[in-house]
Amino acid sequence: MRIRKALRADQDFTSRFLAVLGNALIIIAESKFGQPGFFILASHFIHEYMEPAYFRKVEVLLDSLEGYGFPSDQGPVGNMRKEHKKGREISQMLTEAAQHWKSGDEVSRADVIWAGSEYTSLMRRHSSLLNNLIFPLLEQSFSIEEEQQIAARVNLIGSAGAALTGSEKYIRMVETLEEEVSDWR
Repeated sequence: MRIRKALRADQDFTSRFLAVLGNALIIIAESKFGQPGFFILASHFIHEYMEPAYFRKVEVLLDSLEGYGFPSDQGPVGNMRKEHKKGREISQMLTEAAQHWKSGDEVSRADVIWAGSEYTSLMRRHSSLLNNLIFPLLEQSFSIEEEQQIAARVNLIGSAGAALTGSEKYIRMVETLEEEVSDWR
């Protein structure tokens, strides 16, 4: 339970980002609204926050399960790591497609929709696996004291990450994305 608490704020924040990204994708798929700059900013959020901060916290959990004896290349740990790799690949596609769209390539707009949809779907599956498989495995495998130690390691990443990256910056990024999507309606 302590581990869930250590990641709750990050999960909520990530869900907020995925909601605004999903709304933007629906709008641009159904209308002429939307600008590539939105998706470039969303890509920055993914590359600057999701990948180095959020994924790193989840890696602490996966490393703990691996240390307990779960295989690193298969099963729940291997699947989560494959999802992280796939997420990085798709987010790079999203970045490139948004940049091409910004430079005038209108065909890349469809690539943005595809990559964004793939990314949001992947991250929703990731969240489901985390909540329904990884957390229960951690809770079943470790004592309360061990859980506290794992949660403390997760929190250390949060503290160091906040000091290094400025968490306020990412809150403003998501707020900016939310405001932009609300202007499209």
